[in-house]
Amino acid sequence: MLVNQLLLIEDDEAYRLAMASHLRQLPGVQNVLVAADGEQGLALLDSHLVDLVLLDLVLPGLGGLATCQRITNTSALPVLILTSQDDPFWVQRMWDAGARGYLHKERALAQVELALASLLAGASWWDQKATAALRGSLPSQTSVAAPSAECLNALTQREREVLACLAAGDNNRVIAQRLGIGEGTVRSHVHVLLQKLQVSNRTQAALIWLMTEKRNLG
Repeated sequence: MLVNQLLLIEDDEAYRLAMASHLRQLPGVQNVLVAADGEQGLALLDSHLVDLVLLDLVLPGLGGLATCQRITNTSALPVLILTSQDDPFWVQRMWDAGARGYLHKERALAQVELALASLLAGASWWDQKATAALRGSLPSQTSVAAPSAECLNALTQREREVLACLAAGDNNRVIAQRLGIGEGTVRSHVHVLLQKLQVSNRTQAALIWLMTEKRNLG
C-alpha cells in the first residue's frame, strides 16, 4: 500500500489527533492532512493532491454525507466513512452518497490499514453488518445494478474508456492524460455516463464496471 497523501476529516479533536497519529505510523502512508469539518476538507482538496479521504459521518456545518456527495460527484477519490452508526438507514445513506465503505469508530484503528489497502486496490470495505444492511434495506443494489450494467451496451467506445478509468480510481486530470483529451471533455463524458447508467455518482458507475468485469471473468 502506498498513500502519498490522505485527508482525514474529523471534528472530534481527540479522535482526530489519535487517528492522524496512527495513520502517520502506517507503512506506506507518506502524509496525512487533517480538517475539522467538511468545508475545510473541501478547501484542502482544491489545493492538494489526495489519494483517499477518511471522513467522519457526523460533522458540523455541511455534514459528512453532503461532504461525501460533493467529493464523489466531482472526483474519483475513494471515500471511507468513520462512524459509530451501523443502522441500515445510515448504511444506505452512505452508499447513496458514494462512499466506498465505512469503519466503525470502535474498530477503526485496528482495521484502517486493511480498509485503506482495499479501497486503493479499487475494492470497497463494508463489514458483515453493513453488507447485511445493504442487502436487506437496499433491494436496489441488485435490482438497479443489474439493468444499469446492461446499459453499458449503450455507451460509446470513448465513454467505456472513461468508465474503465473511473473504475481504476483515476481523477479527471489523469483520465485526460491517459486518453489525450481535455478535462472539460472528461467531465462531459462522466456526466453522460451517470445519465446512461442511471446512477448518481462516479463511485456507483465504477462499481457497475467492476461487477461487469468480474462476471465476464467468471
